[in-house]
This record gives sequence, structure tokens and C-alpha cells, in this order.
Amino acid sequence: MKSKAISRIALLLPLLALTLAACAPKSNEERVAKLRTYYTARVIGFLVQAEPVAEEPMASAEEEGAAAVLEEETAAADEGAPMEEPEVEIKQDVAVDILLQHDSPQKLPGITLDIEMVDADQQPKGSWKVWVDTADLPKATGTQFTHLLEDVDYVEGDGFSVEVRSPVPPEERGEYREFSEPLDG
Repeated sequence: MKSKAISRIALLLPLLALTLAACAPKSNEERVAKLRTYYTARVIGFLVQAEPVAEEPMASAEEEGAAAVLEEETAAADEGAPMEEPEVEIKQDVAVDILLQHDSPQKLPGITLDIEMVDADQQPKGSWKVWVDTADLPKATGTQFTHLLEDVDYVEGDGFSVEVRSPVPPEERGEYREFSEPLDG
């Protein structure tokens, strides 16, 4: 009889150990990883803002004189040739409209979003990690905001997407601010 009781205890000990391990408090990183799964983001539109890059003025009168001489020599050499318009360098910024929402039992103070730019053939052209403060983000409702990507090499046909990456591999968590900030509770 004693042998049966010992056998039952021996069988129950591993089960008890597993139960206790499951009830043990999770690390901050594990909790953040779980809470991130309750967040979603999507691009709802974008606007390309293009403007010419201003040329810097010449520093001295001597340089201006040299430029004038060069201009005259070029004009004399090209006499009769049609004038070519100088190429103007354009700086392009992209305003990306994003809808972010969550259904989390506990809010994160902020979340890192991954924005990706693809060409017309859906090949990646660029990526950005964007920190968004979510302290005041209401549950389930969602919030629309605009994030400005500066100096983007945009070409007609390019597109943008956004995601709350999950899971984030442990070796990349240093790039995601929420993993380094302690959670309340």
C-alpha cells in the first residue's frame, strides 16, 4: 500500500512542478511579447511631399567671378546649341497615415511599428522602426495618426505597409523600445 502511495506521489510531482512553473511570474520581456500580440496596425494612405533642394549660395565675390567667366565660356562654346535646363535635386518626404488599435488586457506605454517600403514588384526598398506612444490609446477604438518619413527615394508605383511584428526574436528586442521599459503590475 505504501508503495502505491509513493508511486502516485512520484507521478504527481512532475505535474505539480509544471503547474507551479506555469503560475510563476513571467519576465518583463515575455509579458511585453504577449501584449504586443493584441496590437494591430495598417497603412490607410500616404502622401509624397516633394520640394527642390535649395542650392547653397557661393561664399565669395571671387568665386562668383569665376562662375561668371565659366558661364560665358560655356555659352560661347555652346553657341547655337539649345540650352539645357539644369537638373534640380528633389527631396521627397512621405507622410504615412496609420491606423493603430489594440484589444489588450493591459496597455503598453508605447509600441514599435515596422514600416516597409516596396517597389512596384513588391521588392523591399526601405524599412523604418517607429516608436508610438500608446499610453492614451483607447481599447478597441483605434487611433489614426501620420508619421513623416524623411528623404525617401520614392518612385511612382512604390507602396508602404506597417506591422506590429510578432514574435520579435530575442536577439532583435534591443531595437524595440517597449522591451526595455518595465511594465506596471
